[in-house]
Amino acid sequence: MTISSLLAAGLLVFFLSGVAIAQQDDEAAEATADMAVEENVDTEATDEATMEGEATNAQVEELSAQLEEREAQLRQAQRELTALRARLPQEEGGNLDLDSAVNSARLTAEAIRAARSELLAAGGSDAALEENIDQLIEELARDQALVARGRGDTLYEVRRGETLAGIAGRYYGNSNRWEAIHEANAHVLRNPDLVWPGLTLVLPR
Repeated sequence: MTISSLLAAGLLVFFLSGVAIAQQDDEAAEATADMAVEENVDTEATDEATMEGEATNAQVEELSAQLEEREAQLRQAQRELTALRARLPQEEGGNLDLDSAVNSARLTAEAIRAARSELLAAGGSDAALEENIDQLIEELARDQALVARGRGDTLYEVRRGETLAGIAGRYYGNSNRWEAIHEANAHVLRNPDLVWPGLTLVLPR
């Protein structure tokens, strides 16, 4: 073999080695790129899963808050229904009895007397107390209506300047029957001489 042949063979080997190395480098680069893509995909999947988890947690919290609000509304409605039934006679689907109605009216009348005493101590002028008294008088009227319904009696609202004797004379035609009115309203009227405008009385038949 001549020297030129040896040189040609060596150059061929060197060239082929360079090609092989270049191919290996390309394959390594492709593998690295593939790994990077896979890592990006994994990262994106993880981020997406995290975001979905956070969104789910937010939805759960919102639903829980809505559920708590609905439960609170239901409890309030149940309390109102119980209070309503307590003010309705049994024939109308309630559980009111006469004793309960009388006791409720008595307690309301006591609250009115206490508020009037407080107003008097304040010099007779207190907007908040006056408003409270007006509300209590309205509540007493409702209580007395239940008493009258339970007894089958009639309601009467006292006007300014009236007395039990005057009411008895007008309603019964006999002023001496004021005692019957007082007896029917003993749960709200301690002193038969102390009646006030707006007071709701039960007039027995």
